[in-house]
Amino acid sequence: MSAPKINKQCPPREPTAVNSAQSFFDNLNQDYLSIHRREGELYWLTHTGQSDDHAALAAASLERKLFTGDASRLAQCKHHLATLGAAASASSDDALVNGLKGWVRVFESNATGSPHAEALLKELSELNADLYARRQSYELKHIDDSGARVSASPAALRTNLATNHDEDARKSSHEALHGLERWVLESGFLDIVSKRNALARELGFDDFFEYRLHARSGITSKQLFAVFDQFEKMTRESHRESQRRLVQQHGAHALLPHNLMYRLRGEMTGGDDQYFPFAKALERWSESFRRMGVSYRGARMEIDMLDRPGKFPTGFCVVLVPSYVDDASGWMPADIRFTSTARPAQPGAGVKGLKVLFHEAGHAAHLANVARNSPCFAQEFAPTTPAFLETQAKFFDALPADPCWLKRYATDRDGNSMPDSMIRERLEAHQMSLAHMERRDLIPTYLEAALYRMSDEERTPDRVIAAACAITNDILGVADHTDHVLAMPHLVFHDIAVYYHGYLLAKMAAAQMRAYLTRRLGYIVDNPAVGALLTEHCWKAGNSITLDDALVSLTGEPLSAGYLAEECNRAPADAWRIAGQAMREFDLRSQAPSAEDLDARIFVVHGEQCVATNAVSAQSMFDDFEAWIGRQLRD
Repeated sequence: MSAPKINKQCPPREPTAVNSAQSFFDNLNQDYLSIHRREGELYWLTHTGQSDDHAALAAASLERKLFTGDASRLAQCKHHLATLGAAASASSDDALVNGLKGWVRVFESNATGSPHAEALLKELSELNADLYARRQSYELKHIDDSGARVSASPAALRTNLATNHDEDARKSSHEALHGLERWVLESGFLDIVSKRNALARELGFDDFFEYRLHARSGITSKQLFAVFDQFEKMTRESHRESQRRLVQQHGAHALLPHNLMYRLRGEMTGGDDQYFPFAKALERWSESFRRMGVSYRGARMEIDMLDRPGKFPTGFCVVLVPSYVDDASGWMPADIRFTSTARPAQPGAGVKGLKVLFHEAGHAAHLANVARNSPCFAQEFAPTTPAFLETQAKFFDALPADPCWLKRYATDRDGNSMPDSMIRERLEAHQMSLAHMERRDLIPTYLEAALYRMSDEERTPDRVIAAACAITNDILGVADHTDHVLAMPHLVFHDIAVYYHGYLLAKMAAAQMRAYLTRRLGYIVDNPAVGALLTEHCWKAGNSITLDDALVSLTGEPLSAGYLAEECNRAPADAWRIAGQAMREFDLRSQAPSAEDLDARIFVVHGEQCVATNAVSAQSMFDDFEAWIGRQLRD
């Protein structure tokens, strides 16, 4: 008689706390990657002028905001963290715990709070898309350097203000920017401000300025203005002294709004244009970052270099796929796209376009090197703060003005280096205007705070312009001038509203980093240790650390306004003496260039057109780009 068959199949086991949490975490990462990429692709297409599907971008942006503000996902994260804590997980599970904590910070920073708040957010997304679409069709005109009245972008208008020798031409640029400000105020922006305040009150804040500071930067306006008021006080006398020198040299007429930037900067940008041919910008960026030890860790990058109609008026960097270490697949390189706003034929545009390129490439370096186990740590929204994001970019965009960099890279088409006398002239002119330039960054933030604190009844176009003029006069000592603050996109469009304060905080942090790295390394330009130090202390942890955490880790102290104020207050002769010491140190200690490349797949594009790539070699990319720019100039 045969033995009875025994069912050897065990009953299904209940998932362990770790398995359940891991499955939830993996799904969260993949769902977010899909949403994030969809929004990033639409943002790139609409903001480079390749698409007018603003409604699709608004829907994708809203989807991401509702995903990251979802209370149920926050509750699930906290539940899994609680069960993991109770399960006495091994050290190998620490990454999972830290990843879930990262998502908790995301959900808490972006919480929508209620169905009414979600409805307001949806309405704001639609209004923002509509305003952006109408802004793209608004035409700006001015008199350019050839004397012709032509259409122009805000970037071209600002360059014209700083470089055109003809006062009437400069005045036309000023009037065009002021006209854009008036258009913004009369085209629905003030209604959007009112609805932003309604959203903030629904979420428990007095106004949108306070809400967005809390959500994106983790600070209050009182904390922010304590730093800004201190910086204003520390740099006030240096700024006044520079204005006195300007009036002595050029007369009171120099302080008129359409003359000010030209007198501060324009007269030093004519003779040195030959040393900043934009055709060499791609090579100079690549070589500078490579020699500083910056790696993009296998990222795919698209770079759209030239200004054109329909393109966003400032440079920007958008991350389609954040870098992270997948628990199953390992390293996941980033997919990043960024722009410059260069107009190669316009006087002064070569160095401006180069600075924008360095700035956005700094963002890309930061966001391509985040090495945590979730994409939530490397995305550019809360809890990643504006100041932390912009610090990485501001550190790099200062390089094209550094005397060591000029000595190495500023050459004309025949390979002749910029003379030391011109380097000194540039440095001293830059130093005399530095306090003014850095104090300008106070204006947008003080105006935004005033804008959201006004009642709906008093918030009229005339009163907003009057407030901008009063703030500009207080900070810069220039009467009847808004500093064209409402012609900038940052105050107007939703995702970058209450963001501009991050630029000045970032400049403070970058000055602190420069001072520390110079003390420690002796020089910064072409120093291969720089990239490694920034990766270790500022980049790889992503938004799991704060800007203060990164600064303490790197420099040993939290953010201080003192380093930037010290730079602003330095006499031109002292600035040149310090620069001379750095140049001598650079000559003595700079090492042979590393053989390593940027470790990136690079595609240089002009809208839909790919004009250069490093698929064959970096040199072939440089050659193709240079030839293409040559054709643009001839055409």
